[in-house]
Amino acid sequence: MKEKEQAPQGIFGKIDSVTEKVENCIMSIGLLLISVIVFANVVARYFFDHSFAWSEELSRYIIVWVTFFGISSCARYDGHVCVDLLPNMLKGKAKQVQQLVVCLISLALSVYMTVISIQFTITQFEGGNTSIAIAIPIWVIYLSTCIGFFLMSYVYLRKLGSLLKKKAAQETGEEEAAC
Repeated sequence: MKEKEQAPQGIFGKIDSVTEKVENCIMSIGLLLISVIVFANVVARYFFDHSFAWSEELSRYIIVWVTFFGISSCARYDGHVCVDLLPNMLKGKAKQVQQLVVCLISLALSVYMTVISIQFTITQFEGGNTSIAIAIPIWVIYLSTCIGFFLMSYVYLRKLGSLLKKKAAQETGEEEAAC
């Protein structure tokens, strides 16, 4: 994983810091809860000959929430699976263009997935379905997709802004050096 760049100052720096802390908190608490739930169910099953009917379902839903909060964290640290043969071969402006294109495509896809997930979550909300074992509304589970893709869109938007700012600074530096 790449190290996190220095967070920019100002309102966006604060938003970045808060979203990162919220993501990390939810992912940490979620993984801890899954461990506790599964461990408690194993103990109950093997020592008391009784298992909790809700443990598997709740664990699965927590994994969904952790996963969708994790996608924006992966985007922030460039942790998604990628093929880096072409980027490793490119230099200079060609590499900048490639990074810009990848960022634009990633942003477009994450915005599209945000819209689709919002529509799907609304459909689930209107349907009024609940989960079987723990009877929570299904839309609450799908809300994680909306939040995750929205946060990922925000991360790619920030990356795009950073790439454009870096490109503009380099062009300004090249113009000053030519004078």
